[in-house]
Amino acid sequence: MWVIIVVGVYRCSAYISDFEEDTADKVEESEPESKEEDTTDLPPDDKVRILIMNQGYQSIYHTELVIECNEEMEIDQDGKISIFPAHSEYVLTQNQLEGDQRICITGKNNGRLQLKNIGRNSSAQYRGKLECFSAAEGIVVVNELLVEEYLYSVVPSEMPSSYPEEALKAQAVSARTYTYFHKQRYAYPEWEAHMDDSTAFQVYMNCEETPSAVRAVDETRDQVLTYEGALVESFYYSTSSGYNGGAAVWNDTPSAADAYLIESGEELYAANSEEGEQAYRQYIDNGNETDVEYHEAWYRWNYNRTLDDNAVRNLLQKLYALSKTQPQKVRIRSKYLSSDQLTKEKGICDIRILSRRKSGMVAGIMIETEHFKVSVMTQHVIRQALGCAQDTITRKDGSSYTMGELLPSAYFYIEKIYDKNGEKGDTLEQIMIHGAGYGHGCGMSQNGAKGLAERGLTAAEILAYYYNGEIKAVDALKTAD
Repeated sequence: MWVIIVVGVYRCSAYISDFEEDTADKVEESEPESKEEDTTDLPPDDKVRILIMNQGYQSIYHTELVIECNEEMEIDQDGKISIFPAHSEYVLTQNQLEGDQRICITGKNNGRLQLKNIGRNSSAQYRGKLECFSAAEGIVVVNELLVEEYLYSVVPSEMPSSYPEEALKAQAVSARTYTYFHKQRYAYPEWEAHMDDSTAFQVYMNCEETPSAVRAVDETRDQVLTYEGALVESFYYSTSSGYNGGAAVWNDTPSAADAYLIESGEELYAANSEEGEQAYRQYIDNGNETDVEYHEAWYRWNYNRTLDDNAVRNLLQKLYALSKTQPQKVRIRSKYLSSDQLTKEKGICDIRILSRRKSGMVAGIMIETEHFKVSVMTQHVIRQALGCAQDTITRKDGSSYTMGELLPSAYFYIEKIYDKNGEKGDTLEQIMIHGAGYGHGCGMSQNGAKGLAERGLTAAEILAYYYNGEIKAVDALKTAD
């Protein structure tokens, strides 16, 4: 049962990140592991610290910052205060910071601080304060501000503000919960930052605040999702294939998240049988008109990839590189040759699916050459392996999409074309990947939230569709602590 602990009528908001195509792989695509470092429990205050990445989200380090404020701007450099007039530019270079120095920048009268050279879709005008730190690689910038004001920009950066009110409310609650979950520790302990502003966490300040997004945040103020009294890690993503993957999209090992991240599907798909594979192919090909996203462009997609010499070389080089960075998930085997010889193979003999989850998500694939077998495990790494930046995806509505580094999802089957008679063992000439959905498939589907809102569901009902648990006020959790 979902319980709402607030005074008055329940109101909440939501968002979707699918259509911001330059940041579409949001919270979405980062596995919850590498950067998180547990620290002592942090105070349950109302502020959050967000590390601001550089142009194109390529790095956490900046070579130069150009800052402007719509009010007077105060620069505090280790106690030395400077005041800049409104609308004047302050340029900060690495040479101005020495050793452990920190520069703190604030706007008078709650003025907005604009970072003019970080290349966002919006003008990137930040609330709160900016702290700038010196590092050997460049300048590190952390924005400290109130959680609710942070969400004013997260919601429109993650979901189109034109989406229904109840969908926006569901997004707001999900994003707030994700924020407070990550406020329990620092992702970047050196600079005491809880998250960064990229798709590794939640996209922040990539779009301007909008009245509908602000209203969605305000009307759900302080509401978070909990399970058995604890915050959940409220993942969300663009568009489902028709089924949700649950916590298993990250790891097959059972975890506490299995209880609140709902997995749906058909056990037959996970049977590793010809019957199960054929059943899933039929589902991909035909869909189900009762699926919430049946009419969405990303509900189904196709990707044709010709395996010419250049494509084969690029694929094998990528597999070798992934085996070095993620050796537990990409394993290269050969009877006689060392793994570095993989990149010299001349063709691909087969690409086959090793296992699926009941949601239809591909959990493992095998890629074979004349002398090697390469196993690739987990949906994220499979999408890395098979994705090819700048290639074209054709979506259900016939529209074209230019792929980034990741395949849109791991909900697919592979049709193979061989260079001779199509018999197994010949070299593959082409593969056609027939896929469904966009994103990792864990938690709330944002296009699904839109569809459910259009059917008349409230934000609370939308959230209950994707997560098990209760809606509680943040203050209730603080009191419990």
